[in-house]
Amino acid sequence: MSASLEKGLNKAHDRCTICKIKSYSFCRCLQDEQLRVFSGITAEREFKNKQSIFLQQEHSKHLYNISKGNIKIYKLLNDGRIQIIGFLYPGDFFGSYKKGRFNYSAEAIGDVRLCVFKQEILDIYLEKNMNLAKELLHRTSHELTLAQDRIGVLGKMNANERVAKFILNISDQRARIGWQDNPISLPMTRQDIADYLGLTLETVSREITRFKTSNLIKVMSSKQVYIVDKEKLANLCH
Repeated sequence: MSASLEKGLNKAHDRCTICKIKSYSFCRCLQDEQLRVFSGITAEREFKNKQSIFLQQEHSKHLYNISKGNIKIYKLLNDGRIQIIGFLYPGDFFGSYKKGRFNYSAEAIGDVRLCVFKQEILDIYLEKNMNLAKELLHRTSHELTLAQDRIGVLGKMNANERVAKFILNISDQRARIGWQDNPISLPMTRQDIADYLGLTLETVSREITRFKTSNLIKVMSSKQVYIVDKEKLANLCH
């Protein structure tokens, strides 16, 4: 192995070793030597707020894991409207595809850092590491969970219930990755929340104000909410 290649592998391994989200990423099952080899098939990329990661129907060559920041995934409908599927957090793996093309678009919310994998190289690695393949299957199923959550939120809920359920889902997502689940961060815009919930911006703002007035939440800033009474908020969704 050349000195430059060895240096590159060591640098990548160091990055993986000190990664703050490794304990809840799909690579957490790897031992140190396995991690060293695995780090050699990854690259790191950074994106700015609202920068596109990829677009729906683009040819799919890479898969992604979030190490910093948040991602909005959405679909562009035939009539030109945007349908937000959900919001992803550090540790989430994404980039599902069908017939070599991405199923949806992905966009950065704030500053984002991603681990990037070439699909064909990752596939070869997974064939030799079944534990990692099983962990990845668990992670990719989260994308399906997001879609199911959205169907549940929009199915039979009124505006009041949709906004309450959204706040609780964000709290649950943060708890899932070991983050503080109260107060919660809402890095997405109010318009993004409205699009996700199938509501108008005015309706979302009105419901948040209503929760605040009822002392169910405290709006600490435009990007942070404290849940005062989680039980009563949950009861609104039943």
